[in-house]
Amino acid sequence: MVNTSISTDSPSPDRILEAARQVFARDGFLGARMQDIADAAGLNKALLHYYFKNKEQLFERVFQDAFREFMQKLQLIFTGTGSVIEKTEAYLDAHLDLLNRKPDLPLFVINEVNRDPDAFFVALMHNVPQGKSPFQGFMQQIVDEMQEGKIRRMDPRAFWFNVMGMTVFPFLARPMLQRFTETDDGHFGLLMRERAQHLKEFIRFAIEQP
Repeated sequence: MVNTSISTDSPSPDRILEAARQVFARDGFLGARMQDIADAAGLNKALLHYYFKNKEQLFERVFQDAFREFMQKLQLIFTGTGSVIEKTEAYLDAHLDLLNRKPDLPLFVINEVNRDPDAFFVALMHNVPQGKSPFQGFMQQIVDEMQEGKIRRMDPRAFWFNVMGMTVFPFLARPMLQRFTETDDGHFGLLMRERAQHLKEFIRFAIEQP
């Protein structure tokens, strides 16, 4: 259930965007209704339309707010200096910080990638200079460091699939993981806040040459 307890005093765009993000994560773009978002934000639909003309405009704002800062950080990380391991560690810090602040974001992303993958990635690339993926050079750096004997040989795509899976999966599968491991909300949150350090140690052990 989307939280509908947000105060009705002095509605702000930020409060509306948070409510919209929750509704889009739950129902996807096609299933979300402006009335649902208004209810979640604790205001009437007319006032919602005062701030945002339609669902498309609201969705675009939610999307850009969610990814602008993150994609800019990734651009700096993957085009900057540092080894593969150092860049991966910086990525883990940035991504897990984002997910701990916005834990429903992975579900939002999955819904929209499945709905229209081309539109999703076009919108995502608006947040980086010239719309160029920051991962292209990093994939080549993985190959170069393998050839130099700095890290173990692997398919660089498989390496990144593993990193992404270990980062995102606990947030997508949170209800199942908590039930299976009998972990309450407080302890699960603590585990997620500590996860970046755990993954850094795991990845170093997995790919560093002895």
